[in-house]
Amino acid sequence: MSNTVTTTSTTTTTETTTAVPNPLNTGDNAWMMTSTALVLMMTPALAIFYAGLVHRKNVLNQLFLAFVCMGVIFVQWVLFGFSFAFGDPISVGFGSFDDAALRFNGDRFDPFYCATFPLLTYAAYQGTFAIVTCAIISGSIVGRIRLIPYIIFIFVWSTVCYDPMAHWVWGSNGWLRTYGTLDFAGGTVVHILSGVSGITAAVIIGKRHDYEYRPNTAHNLPLTVLGSGLLWVGWIGFNAGSAVAANGLASLALVNTNAAAASGLLTWIFLDLIRGRVSISGACCGPLIGLVAVTPASGFIQPGWALLFGIIPTLLIYIAILYKHNIGIDDTLDVGIMHGGGKLFRYAKILFF
Repeated sequence: MSNTVTTTSTTTTTETTTAVPNPLNTGDNAWMMTSTALVLMMTPALAIFYAGLVHRKNVLNQLFLAFVCMGVIFVQWVLFGFSFAFGDPISVGFGSFDDAALRFNGDRFDPFYCATFPLLTYAAYQGTFAIVTCAIISGSIVGRIRLIPYIIFIFVWSTVCYDPMAHWVWGSNGWLRTYGTLDFAGGTVVHILSGVSGITAAVIIGKRHDYEYRPNTAHNLPLTVLGSGLLWVGWIGFNAGSAVAANGLASLALVNTNAAAASGLLTWIFLDLIRGRVSISGACCGPLIGLVAVTPASGFIQPGWALLFGIIPTLLIYIAILYKHNIGIDDTLDVGIMHGGGKLFRYAKILFF
């Protein structure tokens, strides 16, 4: 009889799992969410600024036209606007609808648009740009359009004008971006587009039935001052937030933003002094001209040059407003002049500097 002993050798294999690093930078995400709130604030600030400048009978109409953009445009942005502008591109001119209804969570990142914070944060930030762009247009046609036609207009306009333009300039393969267009924070996408669209809408709709050129119809200047100040503050998120990170580029854009606004303010006051009449309504326009002018270049220039971006455009637009009545276009709050009129000069400065 033989006894057989069987020995079983068990080998234990230890697997080492390498964790994938989380790309989230909480500082960048916090800054971008703060910038989103600042830019969103610009729409009610713009409504207040405009409301102080229009005739008393048009105040509620102006407030409503600007405020309703916060609802209409963000709904459009969530449904398909963001996907159309920043979704996976199907051509150099258009994004896709793969991200319609924002069907993704807060753990998705994009190496091109937002490598260190969630794509949802970026979507919300860009949505506030779309909102304020439509609100700017309302200043050209206040007192001449009813609410329902206006809602239809801004929904369609955002779809066929804003979303494609955003893709052309900021999209990963946008054709204007490919050709080297420099637009740090929305000089083309926001200001030129809204300025040209505003003056076009004013021409198509026609003059107000009681239109008569008056150099100043402002009825509540404290509102205008408040709105101007809030716009100045909100513009920090507009420009510095376009660095899409809490870094030195954001600091540069922040300083340039304030430098251009400050020089625009002083330039307007100086021009008023030359003419012998200083107005607070004009002084509120000076900073906004500087802010609009420096927006596309705020991340590309040094602060000393930013002062010129406030001085020279303010001088040119000041002169243009003095003689705007010769054109015969009823652009109620000079949206076309302030936002679209200086576009060639601004981009010439970017190329030069």
